[in-house]
Amino acid sequence: MKLFLLIAGAVTVLATIRGALISGLHNNTTVFLAGLAAALLVYAYFYEKAKKIKWLTYSILGIMVFTLGLSGILAVYGRRKTATFNEDVAIVLGAGIIDDEPRSTLMRRLDAAVSYHRRNPEAFIVVSGGLGYRENYTEAYVMARYLILRGVSPCRIILEDVAHSTYTNMRYSRIVIDAHFDHVPDVVVITSNFHMYRSVRFAQEMGFDVTVYPASTPWYAIPFAYMREVAAVVKMWVIGR
Repeated sequence: MKLFLLIAGAVTVLATIRGALISGLHNNTTVFLAGLAAALLVYAYFYEKAKKIKWLTYSILGIMVFTLGLSGILAVYGRRKTATFNEDVAIVLGAGIIDDEPRSTLMRRLDAAVSYHRRNPEAFIVVSGGLGYRENYTEAYVMARYLILRGVSPCRIILEDVAHSTYTNMRYSRIVIDAHFDHVPDVVVITSNFHMYRSVRFAQEMGFDVTVYPASTPWYAIPFAYMREVAAVVKMWVIGR
């Protein structure tokens, strides 16, 4: 049990570091993960004494079971593909850049957007992402450049370069879409499979009736991505954002 707690704590620490590199230390989800990592590691260190405190032990176990269970649900949800390839707009959500290039997670989202574009070249593509932590260019700019280099026409790309969260991705995407359409268009959401549930929830909140076209997640990022996403989903349930 102690070893399992140490492993869980270490994974949470890595998820915290990854989140801090992408979003900065001020991000609420990163702060929550840092607190959870500290709690797991402290509990593991004092395990022999702490395990005698039943309510604390049950709480820690409950959090771990909940995290694993919700991760499984998010994984199943994210495997769905409902895109019809007749949508008017594809919204592609940002996921951080490094050295002015997309990180691996974002690259997979953009590759999915290119794949979608080849089957529906008439759809507009909204690339959504503002200026992130320690970034020189907005995510939207880097995303648009990546798509253009892979054959997407610039006239089909709409930049949303203000958002800094999944909620604002959808909120500001709705604003730029409204500026281009005189009706609510059919929308497909393109993002990572682990991120799809929250993205769809916020898109629906903005009045979109959406389909989905998920991107895969690099295998090495799966534990950290789902750990962070579980924290973000809980935050969404509690405060709505």
